[in-house]
Amino acid sequence: MKKSNIPFVGLHAHSVAGSPFDALGYPQDHMDYAYENGCEALALTDHGNMNGMSYQVLHAKKMKKEGKNFKPIFGVEAYFIPSVEKWNEERDKVKDDKKRASEVKDDTTMSIENEAETKRSKSILNQRSHLVLLAQNQTGLNNIFAMISKSNSDDYFFRFPRVDYEVLREHSEGVIASSACMGGVYAANFWKHWDGETEQIKDE
Repeated sequence: MKKSNIPFVGLHAHSVAGSPFDALGYPQDHMDYAYENGCEALALTDHGNMNGMSYQVLHAKKMKKEGKNFKPIFGVEAYFIPSVEKWNEERDKVKDDKKRASEVKDDTTMSIENEAETKRSKSILNQRSHLVLLAQNQTGLNNIFAMISKSNSDDYFFRFPRVDYEVLREHSEGVIASSACMGGVYAANFWKHWDGETEQIKDE
């Protein structure tokens, strides 16, 4: 194990257990690598699911038996839209438009992250943002489980499992949220209003 003079904990990571085509390595590989490089904890935040959690739990127990002090942090990178209710209203409008009706067909068998579509989709049906949710305690973990279950229900799932403000309000206790990446909620405002120019904004 390397000694690090800078306390650091990664709070956003993907594994092949839950984020196919957007990850390298299983959760235990991430945990070992983090520990070997001086970290004492690591969050796993796969896309829309917590399929890697069992790997985290079992490997943490193994590390403890080996005398390695390491804390697995449980979380998810959720797909967020402001309001599922309003989204459903927009979907109904598209359904009634014969020219666009095919857009509402949901033939997804497995959700695969598409960063470009997340950032720049012009269709309201495909618009979504990333939101990292971390469990602060058992209550928070239970709430994340509840949100993931709800996001995969018929009312919320469309090509991707999604949560909205209503779901977050209902299940917020014990949950820490962060802005995720360039596909995150705050970054989405930039992508939505970006005019395609690459010149950086300079302070006067």
